Amino acid sequence: MTLYFHTTFYACLLLFSQATFSVTSDAENLQMEGLDGKQHSLSEYFDQNKWLIVNVWGTSCPYCRMELFDLTSFHNKHHKQDAMVIGLTLEFPSFNFPKKQSVSDFALDYFIDYPLLLVDRKLASKVIGQNIDMIPLTFIYNPHGKLVHRISGAVTEKMLEDIIKTKSSNVQIEKPERNPLEEKL
Repeated sequence: MTLYFHTTFYACLLLFSQATFSVTSDAENLQMEGLDGKQHSLSEYFDQNKWLIVNVWGTSCPYCRMELFDLTSFHNKHHKQDAMVIGLTLEFPSFNFPKKQSVSDFALDYFIDYPLLLVDRKLASKVIGQNIDMIPLTFIYNPHGKLVHRISGAVTEKMLEDIIKTKSSNVQIEKPERNPLEEKL
């Protein structure tokens, strides 16, 4: 039974990793409320011809909190040239829409200066084109809007730098066996 499960799991993972993903025009145009009170869509960010790092996270998720410094640092180093970060923020653990004022206060406390959009599980899943069943999740799109990397779990600035440097065009799914951010503690 265990061998069957592992074989099936890795076969599905291999098939998934060979697929090519890009955000559909419908998903690109889905409207999400930003902390500025305005409606935004991913198409606003894809039109900038930059790498787009889409991080699905929640303010009360411990692993999400641990990656914030790295995401902010990466965004600050790259947003004027070749890459930017946006956060799809949901309530954790309910995966419902978060309260805008709570997220706004949190962003100020943690010096988050990249765009944060408010979502629930259903909206985030539509935007990404995949079911959102855990956080943090990070989706990395090349400048042409093609998904080239997905990371389940916390990310570091170095991980993002390495992905951008390789300019990978194949979808890669990465789930670390250990959390690299725990080493910082």
